[in-house]
Amino acid sequence: MKSYLYTPFELALIIQHHALDCNKYMDLLHSIYQNDKSFLLPEYRNNQKKLFLDVMDNLNYINNTENYLSEIEAIEKDSEALGLVNNYSGDNLRDSFNHLIFKELRIRILYINTRGFACLKLRTLLSELGYKRRSPHIIQYIIDCLNFYHISVSLRGNVPCDIKSVSIDDTIVFRTV
Repeated sequence: MKSYLYTPFELALIIQHHALDCNKYMDLLHSIYQNDKSFLLPEYRNNQKKLFLDVMDNLNYINNTENYLSEIEAIEKDSEALGLVNNYSGDNLRDSFNHLIFKELRIRILYINTRGFACLKLRTLLSELGYKRRSPHIIQYIIDCLNFYHISVSLRGNVPCDIKSVSIDDTIVFRTV
């Protein structure tokens, strides 16, 4: 269940992917904190400042990994010399992220797009997940994620559809429920 929740690293990846400037990404984080608290990790649900700082820290890591890691090493040396405990947790969350395409889709629909929907071909979605063809297992995974993130699917023209039966080259319209 925890893997379905937004991590600061995933939020930083989404911010970088959409090339949001500082004001826009702060507004985005504020909106997520206000409206999507239930999708945040528990330690961020009541601490907006920690969320902002951790996302900014991860943006710094993404944009300048070499300098970031060298600074961390210097901080660890200084902490050891002073006898302080360093609570740096390493890259645990940076190396693993799950369901990112669906998290990005929900955030794009709700906060980044002004249209209130996003379009994507089934083939592209499967490709983002690392598959070329659909299988019952991957379709069930997609359905589970769509249900968790409260995303509905339809074809162009708001024609209801079942993701199990649409053509792989059909454009699917995603909306939040």
